[in-house]
Amino acid sequence: MIKLKKNITSFLFVILFATSASATGLSLNKLKGGSEGGGNLDEAKTKFTKLFFESTLNYLEAQYHLFNALDKNDEASKTKKTIEFVKNDKKKEGKRLTNAFSAVSENSDAIKAALTDTAATSEEAKAHYAKALPFAVSGLLGTVQLPPEAKSLLDSIKADKMAALKLKDFVKVLPEIPKYVKTATEVGKLVVSGAKSRDVKGAKNAADKLGDL
Repeated sequence: MIKLKKNITSFLFVILFATSASATGLSLNKLKGGSEGGGNLDEAKTKFTKLFFESTLNYLEAQYHLFNALDKNDEASKTKKTIEFVKNDKKKEGKRLTNAFSAVSENSDAIKAALTDTAATSEEAKAHYAKALPFAVSGLLGTVQLPPEAKSLLDSIKADKMAALKLKDFVKVLPEIPKYVKTATEVGKLVVSGAKSRDVKGAKNAADKLGDL
């Protein structure tokens, strides 16, 4: 009889322990945002931000050198400060995102307007231009991969009301990614074709890497 009581007590203890562990697991899961949807959200956010910041920083570096080639010193200085801000992971991620997005978009418009047939034709200008090309190619090849990652992240955010509040800066930017990519692609191609027409060092290699993009 005593042995039976001990077995029953042990059995109840196992059940209580298992229940407690299960509840603790659920609590930790919630703290991490870790339902199945939360996991998808984290994964989608990681993929998008990695690709976005890598491609954008490359593109900003290209724009910095292009502004130097175009004798637009104020724009070059402003772009350099943007690069430093975006690289600083102590700043809020959402602010880095919107800052980078706005800067690339504004710079693209400025470069498109300034890159006339007679601009950036001196040897000094072409040297700056040559520095821009590798960054422009890397930035553009990364940028064109953004739309599906942006859509995946936006869909995940829409499925989570709390995420929509926490990631409000992302919600502002994500719907604009297709337009952003279109502009970046147009300007990127213009930059490479301009390099070829000016016989800038590395122009052919840049064109070959972009292919039929």
